[in-house]
Amino acid sequence: MSDSDRDLLNRVRQAGLWEMPSGDMARTRARTPQVREVGQTLMVDHGRLDVAVRGLAAKYGVVLPDQPNADQQSWLAEERNATTTSDFERIFVNRLRAAHGVIFAVIAQVRAGTRNDEIRAFAATANQVVLRHISLLESTGLVDYNALPQPTVSTTAATSAASALNLSSMTILTTVLVVLLVFAATLLVLWLIRSSARRRHRSGEKHAFDRNPEPAPKEPVR
Repeated sequence: MSDSDRDLLNRVRQAGLWEMPSGDMARTRARTPQVREVGQTLMVDHGRLDVAVRGLAAKYGVVLPDQPNADQQSWLAEERNATTTSDFERIFVNRLRAAHGVIFAVIAQVRAGTRNDEIRAFAATANQVVLRHISLLESTGLVDYNALPQPTVSTTAATSAASALNLSSMTILTTVLVVLLVFAATLLVLWLIRSSARRRHRSGEKHAFDRNPEPAPKEPVR
């Protein structure tokens, strides 16, 4: 298990430590039925991911966090201290949407590069869960997209992807050229075989004519 694999387990566990109680608050405090349902879904889904994370961590000896970090505790306090239900819903949706965007990028990177089959399967599941949560949070209509961090593209990742694409293109081109050369060589061999057969056939006819010339025409009897 690589360092990035361990980091993924830690991050998913850390996310669940505050998103589960946050979802529980939304389930009970939100005024809008849709927000309450989103809170219920987040709480249940992160509970299931947490079970999977703890199982993998126990198997591979990864020490996991056991409480929300300072930022997460402040976000939970912000939700608890919201003076109105509408303020609570806005804080809940935007805090969770921003957090899911961060963990989504981490999960995608590990899913793309891990060598561990179990981590790959877990990352694939977590990826689907987080993407669904992002969609649910956005469906409330409360997300402030201007407050979300601007996406960044890793130069190393972009270079690696470009190299992979170039390698793939060269491989395809080489394969096509080899196939064309084999096809041309096959056609040439077939043409040579047919030409040789025609020459042998004409030679055979000539020898047969030399052995059996046509009889000379008889002169008419006078």
